[in-house]
Amino acid sequence: MPAPGVASAALADCDFNNMCLWGNNDFVYMLEERGAGDSTIINLTGEDNDEMDSWANRSLSYAGCMWSDANGSGDRQTLARNDNDNNVAPANSDEVSSWRTAYAC
Repeated sequence: MPAPGVASAALADCDFNNMCLWGNNDFVYMLEERGAGDSTIINLTGEDNDEMDSWANRSLSYAGCMWSDANGSGDRQTLARNDNDNNVAPANSDEVSSWRTAYAC
């Protein structure tokens, strides 16, 4: 049972053809879920900013991109097609501030 006030999530909570970001390793505490194929760069705000530790891309057609800074700037990480990472490298942990679900990086 999760601690009070902590939302839990799992890889299976990311819907088919969507991309998802979680705030902890092992797909715990979903931050964002978006449909694949959206070229609009969205900034993470509030408590979601700089919290990503795991991600999933459930699209067979699109690769996405995450950036360390707002508005698609800074270091980049790719959300590869039909892939996921339950524990991003320490250098990439807690640094995503913006993302899109099309055009890769």
